[in-house]
Amino acid sequence: MRNLTVISLLLASTQVTAQTQNTEPQGKPELDRSSVTASADKLVQTVQQAVRDSGGDLERQNAQFVLAFSTGHYKTDPLGAQAARELATQFVNKLAVTGDQVTARAWELGLWPYREDQAASVRIGTDTATDKTRAADLWPTTPAVGSIGGHDTERTATELSGQFPNTAGTVLILLTNSAASVGNTGGKLMGTNAPEYQALLQHWNRVSGTQDGATLDLPYVVKSPSGNVQGDMEAVVFAPKTFTAAALAAPTRSERLKQVSAAPAAPRPASSAVPLVLIGLLVLGGLGFLLSRVLRGGGGGRSTLRVGDQTFSLGDAPQGRPFCVIAGPGYVSDDGVPLVPVQGFPAERVVELTRKGKEVQVRGTSEAVRLVSIAGRVLSDNSATLRLQPENPDQPLEFAGEVRGSGGVPRTVQKTVPLSFTQGDS
Repeated sequence: MRNLTVISLLLASTQVTAQTQNTEPQGKPELDRSSVTASADKLVQTVQQAVRDSGGDLERQNAQFVLAFSTGHYKTDPLGAQAARELATQFVNKLAVTGDQVTARAWELGLWPYREDQAASVRIGTDTATDKTRAADLWPTTPAVGSIGGHDTERTATELSGQFPNTAGTVLILLTNSAASVGNTGGKLMGTNAPEYQALLQHWNRVSGTQDGATLDLPYVVKSPSGNVQGDMEAVVFAPKTFTAAALAAPTRSERLKQVSAAPAAPRPASSAVPLVLIGLLVLGGLGFLLSRVLRGGGGGRSTLRVGDQTFSLGDAPQGRPFCVIAGPGYVSDDGVPLVPVQGFPAERVVELTRKGKEVQVRGTSEAVRLVSIAGRVLSDNSATLRLQPENPDQPLEFAGEVRGSGGVPRTVQKTVPLSFTQGDS
């Protein structure tokens, strides 16, 4: 009996230990994207009201929305950076319609050119869904090269107003972790009493809100193994003193947005039109087709991966060794691996792409120009493994670095290389 008691105690102890191990926090913190929705709604409403206060009406007028991201904290707070990009994406999806212009900018102690200005703007056309997806690819994903943090809200607003001096249909939206400017070693802040900033206020309204100068406080939630944590970002909104823009053709903005969200699904055939036996045969045939694809190597077939301006068949890609190299002009491959040259990169291998089963490994090989993010996901080790999925085909590669020209003068490099997956039929 005593032995049975000891055994029971040992079993109970083992069970408690197992339960404790199973309840230990696992995984990494991640942004709860749904938590950004309420903040996006607040920003939409605030921008609409700011335009009305300036004599405009977004229901009946087009606009240019300039979304400027402070990036000084991106390295230390990648989830805060992701939240800002998610907020901007939801804002555009909720408000932009055909005829609007969406423009992105990056700033720290002032604006910095993370890409050429003409490549950081999208006009929303008749295919609004596609154009809004293109707009979401505009957002900056890294801090400036050599960034030591900090941001100057007033200086940035002044520089932005200089870029859009005669555009009375533009709304400036500065997204940051703190509306109050934050200096760094050797950095001098402009201040609200600066003549340049006061001149800006002659033509623009800074929409008031919180005591620290933000128009809006925009919370979000980070899910972590130990529990949810609330993060905060802030928006500073500027609208022209008098808003004037092209008239929006009927229907109104709200009606257009409702039409897009209420687009009917494809009609379903009547159930009596196809006998159940035939349906069963079709299902079995489809299962056999899918099984044959798996047995042929995970769906290679005619599935393709487009890197830059070149397309590669994944079915023909070798397993376990590079099938594509991204490099600068002038680099000559000594192993016959196909090259995708990118203007501005050094004449060396910058990235190798290798197929491993159903995944593609993207590995950075250059110290001068590093792979810093993929589709907005910030990387810490210059490499990543992609699981290619039809529902998430676009995975643009973002690079940042510094190279020296022929005269030895350093030059900043900020490049985006498109990468997109297409699922084949066989």
